[in-house]
Amino acid sequence: MRFAETVIDARDGTNLFVRSYSPDESCDRWMVILHGTSEYGGRYDHVARVAVEQGWNVIAPDLRGHGHSGGAPVHTDRFERYLTDLDAIWTHFKLNPDRTVLVGHSFGGLVSIRFAQTRPTRLQALVLSSPLLGLLVKIGSLKLALGRLASILRPETRFRSTVPPEHTCHDPEVLSRRMADPLMHRSITAAWFFQMKRALHDAWKDAARLEIPILALQAGDDLIVDPAAVEPWIQTTATRDPVFRMITGAYHEVFNEPDWRDTLDETLTWLDELVPCVTAEG
Repeated sequence: MRFAETVIDARDGTNLFVRSYSPDESCDRWMVILHGTSEYGGRYDHVARVAVEQGWNVIAPDLRGHGHSGGAPVHTDRFERYLTDLDAIWTHFKLNPDRTVLVGHSFGGLVSIRFAQTRPTRLQALVLSSPLLGLLVKIGSLKLALGRLASILRPETRFRSTVPPEHTCHDPEVLSRRMADPLMHRSITAAWFFQMKRALHDAWKDAARLEIPILALQAGDDLIVDPAAVEPWIQTTATRDPVFRMITGAYHEVFNEPDWRDTLDETLTWLDELVPCVTAEG
């Protein structure tokens, strides 16, 4: 396996930090993994390495404002910037739409959905891991009103995350590493929150624009995003034979749960049928 770290310039000049993994014998197929809010692509190293063993080239970027990428932490003035950042990654790696899939977790799932809805010819399939299609985290009406005002007057006003880390997964080792990780952020900006809310609205409004194959893996005991939102959303898309699986007993991060390998194996089997291995010789 070959591993590289690259810095790509976004359209507005923001540095995007990208990890890429290549197998020794490539199947000429590409997987782009998008992480969730406040985390970064390196947390999916274990997923990438298993996928590489099965012939996938894997790209795991840090979204702007996350990990090693530039930009104010967990902040954006326009959600569209996440999508044009992906455009830059697609161009840099010269990704073939017929051989490229997008795997998005939580907020990364929302970014993935909007990318697929607005750029339907750029990928072959979409995998969603506990996608952000509805929030369970409660926000008081006063805090919400203050946040909306701040998003207009002082967009970079920060609000501390109210998500308990122990709600993300059951694995104590993963939780321990998460708490000690200096790259994990603990707050978001007012502008980011309301840009996310607008994108969430658009993801539902434009659901019928999605025609590519979709596999949705939803944590059954999710306490962060609404597990009841995913299946109704899928039913409003135009994709044929979408696959939805509720993972009973799982917390939010299904690829960090103790049985993550079973979930990943199921994912890779599904993707193999859509984007089969094609070697340089074949």
